[in-house]
Amino acid sequence: MNRPTAQFGRLLYDLDSRAGRYTSYTLYVLNVAFLLLYIVGTYDFSESYRTQIVAVEFSLALLFLFEYLSRLDRADSTLTEAKSLYSIADLLAILPALLIVAAPVVGQLAFFRSVQVLRVLRFTRLGLENDTFFNYDLTSKQVVVAELLILIFVILNLHAGAIYGLESGVNGDFSNYGDALYYSVVALTTTGFGNTVPITAAGKLATSVGLIAAVTLVPWLVVRARNTGEIDAQCSRCGNTKHYADANYCWRCGEAL
Repeated sequence: MNRPTAQFGRLLYDLDSRAGRYTSYTLYVLNVAFLLLYIVGTYDFSESYRTQIVAVEFSLALLFLFEYLSRLDRADSTLTEAKSLYSIADLLAILPALLIVAAPVVGQLAFFRSVQVLRVLRFTRLGLENDTFFNYDLTSKQVVVAELLILIFVILNLHAGAIYGLESGVNGDFSNYGDALYYSVVALTTTGFGNTVPITAAGKLATSVGLIAAVTLVPWLVVRARNTGEIDAQCSRCGNTKHYADANYCWRCGEAL
C-alpha cells in the first residue's frame, strides 16, 4: 500500500475524510480548467500563448493519467474499472493533450483534439452513483433532477466538440468552440435558425445522432423526475393509483387517501 497510486487512490474513494474531499474538489476544479483550456485553444492566439496553453494542458493530462492509474490500482477489480464507461472516457479525453507533445502531428488534428470534451462525463461522477453530491445526501427526486441537468450539459458539449472537430477547417461557420456550441444549442433544442449548418457528411451524421439523443433521453428523464417519489395507492373514488408518498388526497378527484 506504499505505492503512490494506491495512496492517491485511497483519497479518491474516501469522501468521509477532509483530505479525501479536498482531493476530489481539487480534481473537479482542475477538470473544469482542462475543459476551458481546450475551448480557449480553439480561438486565435499568438504562438507564445498557444505554447503556454499546451504546456498547462499537458501537465494536467499527466495528473489525470496518474488519477486514472490510481483508480485502477484502488479498484476491487482492475479489469472491471478499466472497462467502465467513465474510465474509458477519462483515458480517451487525456490522450490528445498527451499526444500534442509526444506526437504533434496526431495531437493537433481538430477531430482528435475534440475528444477532450469527453471529460464532461467526469461530472456524472460527482457522487450521484451513491445518491450523494459532494458527500451531501440527495433525495431520489434530487438525484434524477441532477442527472437531467448533467445529461443536458453532457449532450450539448459532446455534440459541440464533435461538430467542431468535424467541421472546423472546412466550414467557416465553425471557426471555434463557441460557434459549435451555439449550433448545438440551436440544433438540439430544435430551434433551427439555419444560419449555421454542417456541410460534411460526418457533421450531418453527428447532428442526427445528437438530435436523437436529445429528443429521447431528455424527455425520458423529465418523466422519470416527475414520477419519482410516487407510490401505488388506489383512490377509492376514481381508482387512480399514482400518488406521491406524502399525499393525503387524490390529485385527480380530491378524495381522502
